Amino acid sequence: MTHAQDDLTLARTGGVLVLRDNTWSDCAIDGMRGDFRRLTSPGTRGFCNVSSGRHHVVTNHEDEPIVLDLVLYPGETLVRRLDVDEREFVLDDPETEKKYLALAAGGSRGAMASALVDYEKAIIAARGRAPELLPDEIARRVGAVFVTAAEQAALGVDQGVLMEQTYKAGLELIGHVMLFSHIQKFVGLFSMSASKHAMEGHYELAARITLLGLSILPGEPWLLDLLANLYSDGGAPVSALPFSEEALRRAHVLPEKLAQQIRATYAEISVAAQGS
Repeated sequence: MTHAQDDLTLARTGGVLVLRDNTWSDCAIDGMRGDFRRLTSPGTRGFCNVSSGRHHVVTNHEDEPIVLDLVLYPGETLVRRLDVDEREFVLDDPETEKKYLALAAGGSRGAMASALVDYEKAIIAARGRAPELLPDEIARRVGAVFVTAAEQAALGVDQGVLMEQTYKAGLELIGHVMLFSHIQKFVGLFSMSASKHAMEGHYELAARITLLGLSILPGEPWLLDLLANLYSDGGAPVSALPFSEEALRRAHVLPEKLAQQIRATYAEISVAAQGS
């Protein structure tokens, strides 16, 4: 079933991924590796014309891989900064993020266009074709892996083992265009599975199941908001706050009603964390 926010053109080429301070001489995205500096003017900043869905970035720094896993919504611009000391891609400070979101607006036609690698052209050059819509068969297979893992989590199976299984399943989504409805169908499945345990007061189990979902759709804001609520309701608002802040940064990609809930969650958890 399609969603009112499904826009195939936006989903195919509407995304922008800005990676500040990245090592562009040795970087790979979705299996495409190379010196991306050759594809832009001096001062490479990221990728434009990025399809929505699951992506996997690996940058090598001092012979050590630093990985960024993410899911991008149709038309979304996402900004992250490579922190070589922490060996991870992190949220930028709010003011800098705001600045780069504005500069990256318009993608291949915006102010930052010459510093952005054309993801679609790079994919076609590497694979001979543009990304295709997510096949139903793959979506069902990934969903089935999650359902099994969630059931095993309730039985007490080791979380690390289960996370490895769901993460591997999520990698199957890479290379496929995911419409808004594709992403939200997964979010609905993941959140319902977790929420039924939360309603019984099993917040830790519900959080574990939510983390399984986030291993498939890394950084998805509604799941981050759910995780933050679960930690806060379980008595750990300080632990909840970073997840709530990350969800807040991406709330604008969701329908306004959901975005309002994320903003309300952040305000509530911020107060609770200060009082802890």
